[in-house]
Amino acid sequence: MSDPGNYAEFTRTRYRELIQLARQHYTFIRYTDTPGAQPSVWWRHDVDFSVHAALRMAEIEAEEGCRATYFLLLRSQFYNLLEKPVVDRVRDILALGHDIGLHFDAGFYELTAEAQLEEPLSFERSVLLKTFDRPIAAFAFHNPGSFTETCLGGSYAGMVNVYSSYFRSEVGYVSDSNGYWRHQSLPEVLAARQHDRLQALTHPEWWQETAMPPRARVERCVRGRAEATMSDYDRTLERAGRTNVRE
Repeated sequence: MSDPGNYAEFTRTRYRELIQLARQHYTFIRYTDTPGAQPSVWWRHDVDFSVHAALRMAEIEAEEGCRATYFLLLRSQFYNLLEKPVVDRVRDILALGHDIGLHFDAGFYELTAEAQLEEPLSFERSVLLKTFDRPIAAFAFHNPGSFTETCLGGSYAGMVNVYSSYFRSEVGYVSDSNGYWRHQSLPEVLAARQHDRLQALTHPEWWQETAMPPRARVERCVRGRAEATMSDYDRTLERAGRTNVRE
């Protein structure tokens, strides 16, 4: 397991360098693509805490000429995927040429059998389709656990399962879950060119302008949202010409 202290390298400058390194060897592909002879990478983000941070990463990727897939949570405790500022930022991500997928929390539904997946997956997919009017071709489990580890089918509810047996056995995998390289280091994997097929997962909130511990980054997301909510409240009263009672 990688050293949790490697979080110090998680800056946006370093992130841009990783994209540049990946482009030297890999073709960035979509989940609807069939990999060819060229080494290929599925460049993926699970957006757990901040769509605002996701947009910044999407801008960097567009500047570097690559495409990624952003997996969005319908049931996040940290952002509301249906509120206008968040919807607008997702649309900005799409306008940059990226794809979106569904980040699915099976734990919310307390599922115990694979056959139970179809209905909630279909429902959440339909919400994303109607909200963003874009194809939702793939989904990723949020916080995979003992149940989701058994769900190895190639697709469910018409979406590619990025944790299928194919991706587990035929494709290399690197993740920054919890704010550090947990298994392998993406810089090392890219430099060694050790996989001809690679799925690279990063979470936008971990990558900031300057390095900070993972918990501090989450706290920054939470405080930023709280401050924006209070500012919106203040502006609403001001526009309506009402007294903002503070004490």
